[in-house]
Amino acid sequence: MAVSMGVSAPKALVVLAYLAIVNGQVDQFGYHNNRGSFFHPKDSSTFKLVKLNNVNVTFLDHTNLLGYDGQDMALLGKYQVETRLGMITHCNSANFNDVDGIIGFGWANQNRSAAILKTLTQDGRPHWDIQQREDFIPMPRKFAFTANEEVGELQLGGYEPKSTSGPMHMFPMAGFAYGVNVTSIKFGDTELLNFQPSHDSYVGEFDSGTTCLLLPNSTVNGTFKSNPFQLLLDKQNSGQAFPLVYTIGGKQFEIAYEECVEPADRAMILGDPWFRKWIVLHDLTDLKNKKMGLAIRNPNYILGVETDRSATLGANNAETHVVESAKAREAELAEFKPLSKVRANRRIRPMKLAMTQAKYDGEAVDKVALSSQSRVTYNVKLSIGSPPQPLQVIFDTGSFMLAVFAQPAPKGMKPILEAVSGVYEGSFSWRDRAKELSWGLEGVDRSALIAANVLFGGLFILGVVSLTQRKRRSEAYHELTDQSAGPC
Repeated sequence: MAVSMGVSAPKALVVLAYLAIVNGQVDQFGYHNNRGSFFHPKDSSTFKLVKLNNVNVTFLDHTNLLGYDGQDMALLGKYQVETRLGMITHCNSANFNDVDGIIGFGWANQNRSAAILKTLTQDGRPHWDIQQREDFIPMPRKFAFTANEEVGELQLGGYEPKSTSGPMHMFPMAGFAYGVNVTSIKFGDTELLNFQPSHDSYVGEFDSGTTCLLLPNSTVNGTFKSNPFQLLLDKQNSGQAFPLVYTIGGKQFEIAYEECVEPADRAMILGDPWFRKWIVLHDLTDLKNKKMGLAIRNPNYILGVETDRSATLGANNAETHVVESAKAREAELAEFKPLSKVRANRRIRPMKLAMTQAKYDGEAVDKVALSSQSRVTYNVKLSIGSPPQPLQVIFDTGSFMLAVFAQPAPKGMKPILEAVSGVYEGSFSWRDRAKELSWGLEGVDRSALIAANVLFGGLFILGVVSLTQRKRRSEAYHELTDQSAGPC
């Protein structure tokens, strides 16, 4: 088990550059879309312009994405839905060179939440005036992810029983993200989590985008009697070599000694090694009783073989442009199986990506404040428009950002919402905003959480003082605002 002291890797070079689109041509400085793949809204018969100049996301490494909000058909696996998403027209960083966008599978249940998981799992988005096709069957509100050293697999609507070689162990979801309560981590006979009497567990968050395992490198404000990472480091420096054995819900899960471990200020991250050994199920079927599941992956199961899309669940079967008869469609739906498997192409990014935390309008919206030496990303196929335009986008469970690189909207198209600085869609309370941001704050540096609370307190007071002015503004629009952090 390689233990890294977390010496900072060089940050991505900050280039004062931009991507400009002039007369439909892409003029690239700093950012180069090596795939040359963009969404072309003018070629989609179902595209709608939502709001101009509404996408402005800045990450901590100064990567900046600019663009507008659009609405169109999105095809993932065999599920096709109408949704809103960000259209990125400007980027100043080479981090996005080999991808065409981001699809975040984090959950947020607010009315105008940008979460594609919410759109996929219900028959409409009334606050967006979107109603899916009448015979659309919503995806069950659960998905699984697993991987090996070469490829990953996203399983929509549940998990593939053939991919497991043991039972699926279910645990209550902890925190506000995809986490579980970890009650013990042992290295040989040494217990790494020596809790103070007032604590008996600590949230470990699943994140396929973290290459290593992350352990708290502090006592976390008295949560532990001793520093977990330092204990592990001292034992390894003395020549000991054992696997790490995690206890979750009374069951033990062993991670091989060969897997890397890195320190974090306070976060405990169950990174890529977990997804390479287990099928990790995210079950939000009951929103009041969300669960995580773990089942050992069948070593003989072949990853990345996608499900047949003949029973695409979307308008007019746009994948094949065939207008089906009612009788044929009825027979197709009768045989429909909700599980859909999507191939995910794996890539290790050696640089430290500070993009795990983002700012929108100067306000921090944390995902997880990591200090990992490298990031692993998984790209999946997402098709946008009618007919579908295939794109390769980063799959991320730590955010609910949905955005693709795109050409400008067709000239003369009228936006659904007026693009006025400081005017946003909808009505959204400070309490709801705090819930959105809390998705990524669980398990991160507590000082960041305290700072966020102070920030919200100050904003609340300011809001009371300026209530009259605030009433003239509708609250935060969610397309690529809250929880915009994602890997790049």
